[in-house]
Amino acid sequence: MNVDSVNSLSAFANAQGGSKKSELGQQEFLQLLVAQMRNQDPINPMDGAQFASQLAQFNSVEQLISVNGGLKNLQSSQQMMSASLTNSMAASLTGKHVKALSNEIHLASGESTNVQYKLNNSATEVEFIIRSESGSEVRRETVQGIASGESTWVWDGKSSNGDRMADGNYTVEVRATTDGTPVDSLVYVEGNVDKVRYSGNGVFLSLNNVQVAIGDVEEVGPGKEE
Repeated sequence: MNVDSVNSLSAFANAQGGSKKSELGQQEFLQLLVAQMRNQDPINPMDGAQFASQLAQFNSVEQLISVNGGLKNLQSSQQMMSASLTNSMAASLTGKHVKALSNEIHLASGESTNVQYKLNNSATEVEFIIRSESGSEVRRETVQGIASGESTWVWDGKSSNGDRMADGNYTVEVRATTDGTPVDSLVYVEGNVDKVRYSGNGVFLSLNNVQVAIGDVEEVGPGKEE
């Protein structure tokens, strides 16, 4: 067999693929096999067992390519089905009472607002920090001795100086510690879903004037009077 011819064809196949692929594809493998047959030494032809082995390799490559294509189609179908189910489920949440992970709260004019949170362990000290949408700190307050589990802290809507804050959305940070050691915490928002919004970034629910991703929903129940 003329080895130089086979090597030349192999180099050509790799050059055709460029940087897009570094392995032989189905077409390139077949071209090399045909080249071997054309350039074999007539006095010392290719062994039948070797030829059969290479045909078996080609068949395996072809089957793997087919399986890979089938898996890609299956993945695409599953993603479309998942998106469809998510959209259908989200639409059914309108009017339902939802509890979701969110550090955003809404302050209505002249009212107070609840900050719902959960501690993994009891804490000797829990600090609440309220910030405006621009990120500026407006209130900081510390409470002592909070048990593990769910709790509620009521923000009266005033700044640390006692000034009444404007209505709008704010963010809250909960810093819990036990004798200086941090305690893990989660912050929730709760209310009836009044709107579902679909976007390129996912599906969002509107409750109590706060937008939450559908993936952050923790609990769903019947709608409540507010």
